[in-house]
Amino acid sequence: MKKLINDPTAVVRDALEGVVRTTPGSALVEGTTVLVRTDLPGDQVAVLSGGGSGHEPAHAGYVGPGHLAGAVCGEVFASPSADAVLTGIRAVAGEGSPGVLLVVMNYTGDRLNFGLAAQLARAEGIACEMVTVADDVALDADDDVTAGRRGLAGTVLVTKVAGAAAASGASLEEVTRVAREAAAAVGTMGVALSAATVPSAGEPGFVLADDEIEIGLGIHGEQGVRRESLRPADELVDEVVGTVCDDRGFASGSRVAVLVNGTGATPPMELAILLRRALENLEDRGIVVERAWAGTFLSSIDMAGFSVAVLGLDDARLALLDAPARTAAWPSGSGTVAGGVPTVPAVAGEGAAAAAPSGVAPVPRLREIVETVCTAVREAEPRLTELDTATGDGDLGTSLDRGATAVQQALGSFDEDDPVAVLRGIAATLREAIGGTSGPLYATGLLHAAEHLADGGDWATALRAAAEGVSDLGGARAGDRTMLDALFPAAEALASSGSLADAVGAAKEGAAATETMAPRRGRSSYLGDRVNGHRDAGAEGVVVWLEALAGA
Repeated sequence: MKKLINDPTAVVRDALEGVVRTTPGSALVEGTTVLVRTDLPGDQVAVLSGGGSGHEPAHAGYVGPGHLAGAVCGEVFASPSADAVLTGIRAVAGEGSPGVLLVVMNYTGDRLNFGLAAQLARAEGIACEMVTVADDVALDADDDVTAGRRGLAGTVLVTKVAGAAAASGASLEEVTRVAREAAAAVGTMGVALSAATVPSAGEPGFVLADDEIEIGLGIHGEQGVRRESLRPADELVDEVVGTVCDDRGFASGSRVAVLVNGTGATPPMELAILLRRALENLEDRGIVVERAWAGTFLSSIDMAGFSVAVLGLDDARLALLDAPARTAAWPSGSGTVAGGVPTVPAVAGEGAAAAAPSGVAPVPRLREIVETVCTAVREAEPRLTELDTATGDGDLGTSLDRGATAVQQALGSFDEDDPVAVLRGIAATLREAIGGTSGPLYATGLLHAAEHLADGGDWATALRAAAEGVSDLGGARAGDRTMLDALFPAAEALASSGSLADAVGAAKEGAAATETMAPRRGRSSYLGDRVNGHRDAGAEGVVVWLEALAGA
């Protein structure tokens, strides 16, 4: 497994040095992996958290005004020692300090080491309390076989409200109460699509099949409640949110905050999809979602997956969540939730339908011909996707399939007695249905062909007008290893002989020639010699629809 690290035994220190240099008012305690605030007011309760590393941005990313006073960071997935925790307590509890609150996740090593450090601190005269977060609702709260419910991403919400209470000047007793009540009011459940890889191990902690997921696991890869086949995101969110709500007693009228957390390798797009469904699910239950976030708040190194934390709210707790925090990782000032999906009406243009009739003679069986071409393009999707994956970004097949489907659905709205109107209608449909590169290029080609016919040109030369339009818009020329290497030869053959069969033959020769061409346009231009021996997908796409057109 490839990792962007130096020495596997130094990853924690190396990472913290990067964090501390971009966290104003913080410092590393010399010779340790303990990060503390240097600007903490002497009369303020210090909220200290930590545990094993590998959960970044937790906990060091939350050190700063309004959140944590310090983070005690152990080795990857290993609790820091009691001495390391005691070092952190001493660093944040200056003379006259009102005390220190430790907020830890419910793992045996963390409970033991932080708990022992709290005892030692109290023996030194430092007022010290500890709150344990056990928010994992996947496990039975009364289970006497395991070590109990684990701490998950809900811990970040608990430390946020505790840090805000401390910043407001609350006493140690009050800050402890706020944290303990928040810990009791939050429930979290996770899902993994893949395991984490500890740097020193160099391989995943467990193996999931390509279509397999783990439901209800811990942040170190501890076994979940079951393994099953991957399901759509909405179904997974519904199960997770439903389990949390049932366990925590959230029902119609409850006020909550939601944290959709990525476990390290889950992209923001997928987290936004998960958040969308979490909001819908809770709102369908009549639950009032007052704040919501999606992002990576407490990871499991590079695990792919997510968790959903739901925290019960009242006015006081909401005010603590909203209180500003100047830290590297907490999204201060965000989290407000709109009532439904805000939209504005689209501004309609005149469109192709507003154009005057072209006067071009109708084409017999035009609708059947277009249907045949669309079907051929859709059937070619796997082959075009495979070609484009080898030399581009892999989306050509799916893009053309999406465009062909849209054209089939829109055919009934076109004036079939006017071929120019049909071409313009197809262009407008493709322009709307396909983004990226192929949509505007095909739309442009069709529009140029339509204008050529409307201006008195014939079908034999319309393909050449289309090719020239594509070339002008995209800047490519014959020989650049693009769709034009099939389109230009086909256009010339059609203009010369008027035979679609000749055009297909020329297009096939042109597409085959791209296997030895040096790419100068498109994504493949960044691959250099790696495209040798691979046919350009765009050129092959031209062959597909021309063959269908000739056979229709």
